Amino acid sequence: MGVLVLIFLGWTASQFGRPFLFAGLWALFAFFTGIALQDAGLIAALIRSVVAFVLAAAYFWLLDRFSDQILIWLAILIGVPALMFVFQLQLLARL
Repeated sequence: MGVLVLIFLGWTASQFGRPFLFAGLWALFAFFTGIALQDAGLIAALIRSVVAFVLAAAYFWLLDRFSDQILIWLAILIGVPALMFVFQLQLLARL
């Protein structure tokens, strides 16, 4: 679910040209999913949302930066969330 939300936010961030606003929305999404779905504590959810904001700001900024080059834009739009998903799966496999 998070990958689809991130791709949707990436597309809308490139349409509106406000990468840091959408990074804040992603951080809120990460905060609330950290509290509700993963049963994390408040401090853990806050740390997760700050890290999510920093990474999402870089992701959305790259999408905004390369919005005029369609192949690079598509690679970033789909590749970064896909790599994030694969990385999470590999972390779960090690547990």
